[in-house]
Amino acid sequence: MEKTIQKFLEFRKQFTPSQWQEINHIIDSQFKKKAVELQLDDQDVEVIKNVITNSNLL
Repeated sequence: MEKTIQKFLEFRKQFTPSQWQEINHIIDSQFKKKAVELQLDDQDVEVIKNVITNSNLL
C-alpha cells in the first residue's frame, strides 16, 4: 500500500494545485452525470437507509 501511495504522490506532483483542482472538478462532474443514470435496487436503498440511521445524518 505504501508503494501505491508513493506512486500516487509522484503522479500528483506533475500538476499545479490549480490543475489538480480542475481535474477533480472534471471527475466530480462525470460522477454526477453517472449518478443521474444510476438505478438503485431495494438492497441499495436499505444500505443507504442504514448508513444514514447509524450515522445520525437526519
